[in-house]
Amino acid sequence: METMGLRELNQNPSKAVARVRAGATIVVTDRGRPVLRLVPEEPPVTTLERMIAAGEVTPPVEEGMPELALDLLPGLDSLSDLLIEDRDRERNR
Repeated sequence: METMGLRELNQNPSKAVARVRAGATIVVTDRGRPVLRLVPEEPPVTTLERMIAAGEVTPPVEEGMPELALDLLPGLDSLSDLLIEDRDRERNR
């Protein structure tokens, strides 16, 4: 952890920002006493990522949504075909 005086921060804030962007944590002092801490921003964690980390759920095996319609209607090529067919039926009423 690095330290930086308040005066130095006021005179050259871009230097502090560059160091924090590089991953450093900076404690800013005023007359030798710590007054604040600059830390790199962490990317937001999704609810799913938080639940996986807590062990509440297991991560999905495959990316994307499963093709459940294929199991329900074996002759169907894709879920998109089913949706288009359904919309065509609604329009031709």
